[in-house]
Amino acid sequence: MCLEKIKTLLIEISQFEIINIIDNSSSHAGHQGVQGSINEITHIEIQVKNFNNLNRLDIHRQIYYKLKSEIESGLHSIEIKILKN
Repeated sequence: MCLEKIKTLLIEISQFEIINIIDNSSSHAGHQGVQGSINEITHIEIQVKNFNNLNRLDIHRQIYYKLKSEIESGLHSIEIKILKN
């Protein structure tokens, strides 16, 4: 799993704009939920610009749907920050 793959999966979403994807895995290394994980990326932050004024739940649903395979393979945490227009 790498950031480029995550970006590729999310680029298909057209209802809002992905501004940035940040790998925060190193800040959580050794935490109980990720100990023994073989994945390099376990925690990410996604910054979103909500130009269509979707509700927060719809944005979360779309991101989690697109990243389902990454979650199943070890992505432990997704922090979604919705930026003001």
